[in-house]
Amino acid sequence: MRRPDGTIAALLPTVALAIAAYHLGAHRSRSGSDSLARRHAALQGQHDRLVRAERLAGIGQYVWNVDRGTLWWSDNCYRLYGIDAAEEVSIDRAFAMIHPDDAALAARVTEAVLEGGVPTETALRIVRPDGAVRYMLSSGELYLEEGERRVFGVMKDVTELEDARERVIEAQSHYRFLFEHNPVPMWVVDRDRQAFIAVNDAALEHFGYERDALEGASLDLIRAPEDADALREAIRMPSAQRPQGAVWAYRRHDGAVRRMAIYAHDIEVEGRAARLVAAQDVTERERSEERFRLIARATSDAVFDLDVRRGRLWWSDSLYALFGYSPEELRMSRSAWTRLVHPDDVDRVVDSFERAVEDGDEEWHAEYRFLHGRGEYVRVSTRGLIQRDERGRATRMVGGMLDITDARRHEARLRLLERAVEAADNGILLTDAHDPTHPIVYANPAFERMTGYRAEELTGRNARVLQGGDREQPGIESIRQALRHGHEVRALLRNYRKDGTLFWNEMYISPVRGTRGELTHFVGVLNDVTDRQQFEDRLAHRATHDELTGLPNRILLEDRLQQAVRAAERSGTRVIVVFIDLDDFKLVNDSLGHGTGDLLLREVACRLQAAVRDMDTVSRFGGDEFVAVLPIEDPGERPRDLVARLAKALSPPMQLGDVRHLLTASIGYCSAPNDGADADTLLRHADQAMYEAKRRGRNRAVAYRAEFDTTVSRRLQLISEVRAGLERGEFELAFQAQYTPDGHVAALEALARWRHPLRGLLEPAHFIPVCEESGLIVDLGRYVLREALRERRRLVEAGRADVRIAVNVSAAQFTDDLHRDVLDALDGQPLPPGALELELTESVLMDRPGHAIELMRGLVELGITFSVDDFGTGYSSLAYLKRFPIKRLKIDRSFVQDLDADASDAAICQSIISLAHALDLGTVAEGVETEAQRAWLRDRGCDELQGYLWGRPQPLDALLPTLRRH
Repeated sequence: MRRPDGTIAALLPTVALAIAAYHLGAHRSRSGSDSLARRHAALQGQHDRLVRAERLAGIGQYVWNVDRGTLWWSDNCYRLYGIDAAEEVSIDRAFAMIHPDDAALAARVTEAVLEGGVPTETALRIVRPDGAVRYMLSSGELYLEEGERRVFGVMKDVTELEDARERVIEAQSHYRFLFEHNPVPMWVVDRDRQAFIAVNDAALEHFGYERDALEGASLDLIRAPEDADALREAIRMPSAQRPQGAVWAYRRHDGAVRRMAIYAHDIEVEGRAARLVAAQDVTERERSEERFRLIARATSDAVFDLDVRRGRLWWSDSLYALFGYSPEELRMSRSAWTRLVHPDDVDRVVDSFERAVEDGDEEWHAEYRFLHGRGEYVRVSTRGLIQRDERGRATRMVGGMLDITDARRHEARLRLLERAVEAADNGILLTDAHDPTHPIVYANPAFERMTGYRAEELTGRNARVLQGGDREQPGIESIRQALRHGHEVRALLRNYRKDGTLFWNEMYISPVRGTRGELTHFVGVLNDVTDRQQFEDRLAHRATHDELTGLPNRILLEDRLQQAVRAAERSGTRVIVVFIDLDDFKLVNDSLGHGTGDLLLREVACRLQAAVRDMDTVSRFGGDEFVAVLPIEDPGERPRDLVARLAKALSPPMQLGDVRHLLTASIGYCSAPNDGADADTLLRHADQAMYEAKRRGRNRAVAYRAEFDTTVSRRLQLISEVRAGLERGEFELAFQAQYTPDGHVAALEALARWRHPLRGLLEPAHFIPVCEESGLIVDLGRYVLREALRERRRLVEAGRADVRIAVNVSAAQFTDDLHRDVLDALDGQPLPPGALELELTESVLMDRPGHAIELMRGLVELGITFSVDDFGTGYSSLAYLKRFPIKRLKIDRSFVQDLDADASDAAICQSIISLAHALDLGTVAEGVETEAQRAWLRDRGCDELQGYLWGRPQPLDALLPTLRRH
């Protein structure tokens, strides 16, 4: 039996020898002579001192005469056994007081002593008369005296030492229990041999081995190849120098590799350097975090072992590392733990703990705030498994405490993010990047509304289901490349809802990466841009087509003509270019109105389109001019026959409202390659032939001849006349009012007129083209600007300073010189903000948008405002539109004239008004000629109206009476 106290065990033989020596001396003294009296006295003194030492040391002595069966006890033996010293004690009574469970041991020890064996020390339990059980450590030795066998021995009460030993065993049992049954895989390794010393059940189950296979085996058995070398180095490094919670790859018995967070502490086992390791399998957690783009910080529990009955609490060292304390500054106990709980939480937490203990619960869990060593409270989660005895009483609680502050903050952020994603107007989906088919794993409600599919219908499917059979789209290949290489992409796609309807999807896809930078998912954001795309398509169509007739415009015509010329060169055929100018079209506008004129132009377009083949192109070149491009593949086909067919198509009378109108046209034509080999030359020659037809009296077709080039001189003559007219002051201004919906004049647009000495008053169509060709448009623009500001002074004098003046600015005039031109026109006169508005076309703004913005800002500082003229007929970038310092958008008359009958025109007008208001801009509708148009525009929120409904452009003198009334 193991000695519980080495010190006492060493002392007993020494005391025993001393007392034995005394008794031998005493007996010999009694049998000797009186001369030994002094020695007897000395021994008596020594005896008295030994008795005191015996009492102080708690040691009792006895002498058992084996042959006679008598037993002598010292007084201390009586005290140890709880017997009155006056009572007689016998060897039988002494043996009878030995605990029944130790009787056999006592018999064996006694037999060994009587056989003369080496003196032994034995711990036996005795039962006192009062029922108390005490542990006695006894030692005896056999000796002969006077021929009789005697046993001399000593005894000591070691009950407290035995209790301490049992507590040590119990604590070891607790630790072993905590190790063996901890749900976290744990093991102890020999750091030098890098081999297992002990492995708990969770680790055996986790790695799939039997205990015999792991204990004593090399750690290489569970090391994954990719981390094996690093793990060997890590175990050589002291645990205090390596990070806790580091994640490594480990290999199971079945070959599966698992990711595990490792928490280690260096210990010593039987003199060997060892390490206690706790491992947390984070494989599934990491996968989950990657799937939902969550980042969590792996932390170790602070493990505790609570003796519920005694209130003893043990914490692992991880408590101190986790919560910023050192063992020296914090002696953790239940009371110390309670003091660290937030005052507002402590009652609730303690109550829940006591209820769990008293109510028979198997587990206790609480979340609360805990004081960290850095002085602030962190949120922790504590979970404990409760052990109970056979009567159901709680005896022990083993568990752990975890800092969940970051986790709760992260969860709160995730909840916020989830609410934001759920509330977003854009469709959002998440796909799994690990799967090469990129199945959808999440779709938000906006995605469901946008596509008509429920999320569960699409989960697990590829998003290409939205494309239907429409796979030949440029954006699809760019998406494939982005998914293949893991980068962002933005693409415009034609997608189809569940019911088959088309919608335009501006798709943005971005990769989602995990904590180690690995690609885990792709997030896609869907934006339904159908309305915008349709609007842009209409704008794009308008950029290449005439809005009034639907025919290709000049830009598209030149492109098709050039293609036709190249095709003719390759095939050795011809191309006919026919230039058609309607005779006296101005009279129709002037007499019947622009609405009737537009009706006529549409009818002409229909007739010409019906007269040509599918391979031919008919274009509205501008104003009342049309151009046809007619490839001729049959060498026997004559150009004049094709031209005659076009003229014949125009000859029948046209019903224009209540009026039948007989239309004639002046037609000029040429052919490639004989009359030119490029689009510009062919158009110019056809135009020259058309002017020749007009010169010859109109209503005829004329083929181009080389001598027509002389007509160029005529244009030069016109340019000369314009220049002279500017010098002689032959130009003047007419103004057209812009009205608010309630009839008040808000602005006057200044329009140039040329009072030609021979041809009378000419509108801009007669001189603006040659001005633009010759560059005189800049001089004319300066004149208009100067005269408009001069006329504004008359407005001020008439009491209408509130009416702004609008002046058109050409592309040639919109240069850095414009700032100086405005200052010269002002001539030092003050200009209230908004009094002068310059009208620019979209093409002018978008030619050099950056330069335009800079130039406009400089003019805005002078009080000038800007409007975009003929908005919708050109091309505008919405990104730039919001950057331009403009005040108004002017809706082109081509959109206004049929808005009450044409749904497309109405939609465009509504879109422009909505766009302007969204950008905090005003709107002005041009070409308003009917009450129905006025009412429609007023009801849709158009800010100002302009058109023949209120009258034609007039000199300011003619408008002043009206201005005074309005």
